[in-house]
Amino acid sequence: MDRLKSLFSLLLITASVMGVLRVVHVSIPMVFPQTRQGLVDVGSLAEVRRLAGFAPLLPAYRPALLGEQAATMTFAYHPQPTFVIVWRAGDQYLSVTQQQGGPMPDHPPLAQPLEAVPGSTWWIDGTRSRVILERGQFWILIETSLPPRELTRFADTLTPY
Repeated sequence: MDRLKSLFSLLLITASVMGVLRVVHVSIPMVFPQTRQGLVDVGSLAEVRRLAGFAPLLPAYRPALLGEQAATMTFAYHPQPTFVIVWRAGDQYLSVTQQQGGPMPDHPPLAQPLEAVPGSTWWIDGTRSRVILERGQFWILIETSLPPRELTRFADTLTPY
């Protein structure tokens, strides 16, 4: 009978310790958001400033065919704080990725500066046009399926939200 009491006591203590550890594991990202791994879905642009600590840079010019509302908005803390917003309509899309600090995003060795846009590197990959811009402490990657001439308009109209 004593063995049964001690076994019950062991199970009770083990379950209690595991429960406390689970609560700590779940609550740490709530208290310290920068410890979160993976993507966080963002509900509004105002929420980006709260989560990231910076205002997102968005192109003021967007073709009407993409619509006013973004299709997706996500934020990642690691490896660098990065905000991604995508507008999509059918097979047409515009994606703006804003990365705080870190190395320049990957690009092909034959990428060239975009005329009339200082601090830019652009290239075409199949049906996608891409440009990387350095804006202060941020790297901005603009990717679109729209014609390449639109990249200059997107880059020229980047403004903080």
